[in-house]
Amino acid sequence: MRALAAPSALLRFSRHELRLAWRDWAWMFSGWRSTSLRRALIGMSIFYAVMHLIAYAVLSPRFATGFVLDQTAQAALSVTVLLSFTMMLSQAMESVTRAFYARDDLDLILSSPAPSRDLFLVRIVMMALTSWAMSALVISPFLNVAVVLGGEHWLAGYVVLLAVSLNATGAGVLITLALFRTVGAQRTRFYAQILAAVVGAAFLIGMQVVAILSFGSMSRFTLFDPAFLASHAPGEGSPWWFLAHTVAGQTNAVFLFLAVSVAFFAVGAWRGAVQFRSIVVLALGVTEKTPRGRVSERTFRSYSPLGALVLKELKLIARDPWLISQTLMQVLYLIPPAVMLWVSFGEKTEISVIVAPVVVMAVGQLAGGLAWLTISGEDAPDLIATAPISAFTRLWAKVLSVLTIIAAIVLPISLGLALISLWGAVITAAGAMTAAASAVLVQLWFRAQAKRTTFRRRQVASKASTLAEAAASIACAAGTALVAAASPLAILPVFLLLSVLGISWSIRPKRSASA
Repeated sequence: MRALAAPSALLRFSRHELRLAWRDWAWMFSGWRSTSLRRALIGMSIFYAVMHLIAYAVLSPRFATGFVLDQTAQAALSVTVLLSFTMMLSQAMESVTRAFYARDDLDLILSSPAPSRDLFLVRIVMMALTSWAMSALVISPFLNVAVVLGGEHWLAGYVVLLAVSLNATGAGVLITLALFRTVGAQRTRFYAQILAAVVGAAFLIGMQVVAILSFGSMSRFTLFDPAFLASHAPGEGSPWWFLAHTVAGQTNAVFLFLAVSVAFFAVGAWRGAVQFRSIVVLALGVTEKTPRGRVSERTFRSYSPLGALVLKELKLIARDPWLISQTLMQVLYLIPPAVMLWVSFGEKTEISVIVAPVVVMAVGQLAGGLAWLTISGEDAPDLIATAPISAFTRLWAKVLSVLTIIAAIVLPISLGLALISLWGAVITAAGAMTAAASAVLVQLWFRAQAKRTTFRRRQVASKASTLAEAAASIACAAGTALVAAASPLAILPVFLLLSVLGISWSIRPKRSASA
């Protein structure tokens, strides 16, 4: 009887996880509205077709005279696989951590007679399959075009992606288990989010830093220069290019890579499934604790209503466990501009033209996320609304908290840039704050009440606000670069920014006078 119950539990858990995965995907793209979901599917289909055209334009010159797996091709394929692994590992660590702390059905499932080990095993497998499916959707246009132009052996790329996903998920599980054993359940969530952000950005940032130090360029593609590879990379027959040979469809390499990946994933998944029950029990008991021993030593400070609200928003942002990986990655992408400033110090080149748009784009996206979190993400709106403070003061405090964080990030970069170009520093700071202010305005116009825990789904509230944020950031970045270069064409991005803000204001949701 027990032997019959286990497959039934596995099957039911599998159906449950598939249903949850579909609901999460549908909510992310449409807010679970049937008409929006249809439009999202149509839009994704068009985008998928356009990606095939782009892939054809990129790969057709390479296949026109017959594809040769030379050193440059091996480097490009290997870098693509490693980049996919780092992104999947970052996603796996975040998914595993969320499985511990943010799944509302865990206490119910743990109290059921079904073996919890089966549930966690199914969830780990679903993490690997979901990661593989998302990566395959991004890379599949290039693989499909390669199959048409070069032969069916390029289908091995899908198998390689599956193997990479298995490795990343297994590693994510084992790393999270190690964090629980070393730092405990209360700190694991914090460290795992930081580690996920660092892992996700480290490879790209590392490539960009190497390109800056080697060529003085922020473009990562300069590393694929044949002369640079010939002098710094292994030869064409080196074992270091094993991943490139698997993607190119060499049968022995593909089977070896897949077999090793399956074995590694099996070890990680089994250890996770066995240990997750005790870990989840610890994680469910984690609460925010205040060190009581130091409370009596603190003196009471009097703040103005505005100052108290700003301090409250800053504390909420600092305490948010899921915000770390979402924002830290954007902050990490400011490292290459900082390295570029350091390398170019003392040179006559106008470095602000290169650094300014990168900083402005990153700051604009970061400000959009923080603005949503403070303006729309309120877990107790009724309690805040009953406070004896005007609505304008509450709203202005939220805006000030976002601009304070942005100013703290932009200030050191601007000071470093000022050592090279005072004009560039002023323009970069002005462009960054303009991008932040534009993102805040968009969030003010399209604000909709939501909980902070739905930060990942903030784009569901309004596709228009998401597009407006992106367009405003791009316009600010382009305008800042052109102003730094003293180009008369700078008026065009300024006009685009004003147009985006004007259109956003005109289509904003209408509010009643009481709201």
